[in-house]
Amino acid sequence: MQIRSMLIAGSLATATVLGAGQALAFVPWINPSGNAGTFSWANGGSRDGLFGSPTVVGGDTFVFFPAGFRAQSTNGGVTIVGDRLEFDLFAAPGFQVSGIRISEYGDYGVIGAGSSVSAAGSLIATNLDTGATMFNALVTTPGVPITSGFGNWSGVEALDFVGWTRLHVVIDNDLIAISGANGAAYIEKKVFAAGFSITLVPTPGTAALMGLGSLLAVRRRR
Repeated sequence: MQIRSMLIAGSLATATVLGAGQALAFVPWINPSGNAGTFSWANGGSRDGLFGSPTVVGGDTFVFFPAGFRAQSTNGGVTIVGDRLEFDLFAAPGFQVSGIRISEYGDYGVIGAGSSVSAAGSLIATNLDTGATMFNALVTTPGVPITSGFGNWSGVEALDFVGWTRLHVVIDNDLIAISGANGAAYIEKKVFAAGFSITLVPTPGTAALMGLGSLLAVRRRR
């Protein structure tokens, strides 16, 4: 309860400090739409631009290298830094999106009694054809809150789908740094990857041709 109260108070304080000079607005990627062969995307961006813009790796993964996605606090302060990533994902004809895997990595440092850092987040996907929605929360290693030391942290989120071809994806991320009276704390996100499982789903005509090809191959062997 004490930590929760501190987080609420810190959130209000952070909003007061940041709100004067930072208006919430959607920041498009430098490549807000594109095509990777088995899928295409559109309307890519984030609320505050902290994620940056993605590079498509391996034909099925967005990789981001965030700059300035960091929460830090000293001498009894609380800082919460967050962003919301959004994009639409469309499977190419004959394909389906069977899953999304989120992986993120960063580092942290915690000094002094009463200091801690945390990372929190959620992955939400909405089927644009049916309106169905799926949700999963970020799970971190080490578990949070982290109350001492220096090191690296990682986080994962995942969703699996059946028959989805058009979806809207929302990823919320928050980094939280709380410092004791004479302490200091920071946590930073350095790499963020969103991988998509793309499944080939042959159309009935394609399946028939594949079956005919198999029969012909068997006949030739005989």
